[in-house]
Amino acid sequence: MRFGCLGCFVLLLLVGVVLAGGAVVIYLAGAIFDIPPMPQADYTPSDGHRAQQKLFELILRDSHRSSRQDPVVITERELNAFLARHLEESEEIPLSPLVVKLSAGTIEVQGKTTLKHLLKGFPFSLLQNSLPASTVDRPVWVTVGGTIQVERRTERTQRRYGQLQVSEFSLGNQEMGAWLLSLLLGWPGQTPLRWQVPAVVSAITIEDGRLIIATRK
Repeated sequence: MRFGCLGCFVLLLLVGVVLAGGAVVIYLAGAIFDIPPMPQADYTPSDGHRAQQKLFELILRDSHRSSRQDPVVITERELNAFLARHLEESEEIPLSPLVVKLSAGTIEVQGKTTLKHLLKGFPFSLLQNSLPASTVDRPVWVTVGGTIQVERRTERTQRRYGQLQVSEFSLGNQEMGAWLLSLLLGWPGQTPLRWQVPAVVSAITIEDGRLIIATRK
């Protein structure tokens, strides 16, 4: 057997093991399908409107149409209202209901989606074709916690991204490794855990009940 063929064989074997293991985990770990009593985030439509205005201010600064330099502060209520609308309509991972909690240094996002929206990365995406629709369409309660970092640019023309550094990932009442979420959603970095931010944003800090966005001149 040539090395190339051997490499293909090993790759297929590994894929088979992962698929089989993933299927077993999904079928046996019943705790991942536990749905807790639906928590309610406290916000109003006006909170979402204020969040949009504050995010638009960042766009104005980035295009040099605003000379303000004070930090942009988005409250937990405003963030919940804004994300509830946009993540519910997301084609990647729609979450509804959605609850976001901000505490010193960390953010926690909880919401309900279906299992198929989490099986994005290879080889987990192949599970959608081997599992019954009743399983992949089954609701799951997702909990993701971590910190937010703004990536540094090495070139002035390079785009700037924010990224959620995950330290906690749970499905239902089952704790999962934070590394597993990145594998489920796919590599490299083209996931909802990483998003483009205006170049004017220099840092994002999380305090109790609020998000503080610092901008540069």
